[in-house]
Amino acid sequence: MNYREFDESEIENIIQKMIEISKTRGIKITTPRILIFKELVKNTKYHPSAEDLYQNLKGQIYGLSLSTIYRTLNIFEQLGLVRRIPTPDGKAHYEIANYPHGHFICKVCGKIFDLDINQSSFKKEINEILQKDFEIESCNILCYGTCRNCSKQS
Repeated sequence: MNYREFDESEIENIIQKMIEISKTRGIKITTPRILIFKELVKNTKYHPSAEDLYQNLKGQIYGLSLSTIYRTLNIFEQLGLVRRIPTPDGKAHYEIANYPHGHFICKVCGKIFDLDINQSSFKKEINEILQKDFEIESCNILCYGTCRNCSKQS
C-alpha cells in the first residue's frame, strides 16, 4: 500500500497537528519548520531524503542549509511526526508517521515501497516471543530485494 497524495485541506490538517504537538512539547514553531514539514507531507509517498527536501526548498527559505533540514527532521522524529527509513546505502529517507506500516527497499534501484502490515498484531506476537521481558515502543519492518520493474530488466 502506497501513500496517496494529500489534497490541500488534508495537508493543512496535518500541518495543524504538527503545530499542536510541537507547542505541547515546547518546540518553537518557525516558518522554515512548517515549510520543511509541508514539503515532506506533499512528497511522503516518495520517501524523500534530507537532500531531496533541501533541493526542493533551497530557493524558498532564505539561508536554508542541509544541516537545518537534518536538525528539523530529527526534531520531528523525536516528536513522533516523522519516520526515518534507513537504506542499504546509508542514506536515510523520511515520511510522515501517520499510520504503521513496513517497507520494501529495492536493492537495484533504491526505490522504497510501503507494505501494509498490521503492526499491533506483530507487536503482540513479538511480545509473546520475548515472554514480556521487553516492551516494544516502535518497530521497523524492512524487506530488501528486487522490485518487479528491476526484475523485468534483468
